[in-house]
Amino acid sequence: MLTKRRTIEPQDIEFKKDEHERLFLEYEEQTEGPVRVKQPFPLSHPDSFLVVENMEGEFIGLIKKFKDLDRDSRQLVEESLEYSYFLPKVVAIEEIKEHFGLQFWRVQTDRGPRSFEVKSRKRDIRWLTDRHIIVQDADGNKYEIPDLDELDPESVGKLEMEV
Repeated sequence: MLTKRRTIEPQDIEFKKDEHERLFLEYEEQTEGPVRVKQPFPLSHPDSFLVVENMEGEFIGLIKKFKDLDRDSRQLVEESLEYSYFLPKVVAIEEIKEHFGLQFWRVQTDRGPRSFEVKSRKRDIRWLTDRHIIVQDADGNKYEIPDLDELDPESVGKLEMEV
C-alpha cells in the first residue's frame, strides 16, 4: 500500500478527480484517496516538493519535483493548490485607516480590488522578512506583499504610517 512510502517519483503516479471533484492518487494500479496536496514550508521553492495526505491529514508521501508530473496530473495538482492557497498579492494600497482598534484596508491585488478588516497588528500582520509581509483579515483570508520594493511609494508610505 502506498501509505508506507515516503518519497514518490512523479513519473510513477497519476492524479485523477472523481465525479465529486475529489482528488485521488493512482500508483501501481492502486488508488489512494481522496487525498489532498500541500506545499511544505517554507514556500520559497513552490515548484519542488509536494506533500500528499489523506483527508484525515495522515502523511502518504512526498513528491520531489512535482512539476515533472504528467500534464493532466500537474494541472489537477496546481488547481488544488491554488484553491488551498488562495493568496492574492497586494499590488497597491489605496487606504488603511483605523477605527475602534480595527484597521480597514482597501487594496488592489493581482486578483482585483479587495477591502478587509485587520483585527490585530501583532497577530494578523506577519513579517516573513524585512520586505515580505502576510496580512490576515478578520475572516482568516490572507494577502501577500512579497516585496515592499514592488509597491509604489504612496502604498509604502500608507503601510509605514499604519503598520
